[in-house]
Amino acid sequence: MGRASSLHMLLTAVLLAAAVSCARPESVEQYIGADQTPPNGLYHYTLDLSDSLATYDLSFYTRIDAGRLRMAEAKDFPLSVTLTSPSGRRYRETVFFLVDDTGKGSDFYSSQYVKPYRTGLVPVEWGEWEMSVQINGGNEVQGLRGLGIICKKNLYGTR
Repeated sequence: MGRASSLHMLLTAVLLAAAVSCARPESVEQYIGADQTPPNGLYHYTLDLSDSLATYDLSFYTRIDAGRLRMAEAKDFPLSVTLTSPSGRRYRETVFFLVDDTGKGSDFYSSQYVKPYRTGLVPVEWGEWEMSVQINGGNEVQGLRGLGIICKKNLYGTR
């Protein structure tokens, strides 16, 4: 009986470890290089906002290669954001990506930025949302390597 009980406990531990390792990550990053965008200049992302027991933080990130002198002359640029709900409803807005000297991972030749877009977001519909972003009205931002989105899931009470 002791051997069967030990085997049962071992099997339970293995199954529990497998279940935990298959859990979705709390933060998902998607990055699209500037050379990978279609001619219309739209960056497309899919956001999993399906957990009704969570809020979400969304942040944009990028790296701009421009050197310190050119970065000092750089201007904030607009991001035209369109979010499409699972049922097809669209929400549009324009926000500004602020270019300043708070870039993380910056060196003499480039600056890396992580900028909050929405924090504590509770979607009006649960499920997979589509996001498209157009930078600077389709005009090129000198030295921009691409644009990424970070979607961080917060269980209620853990923000």
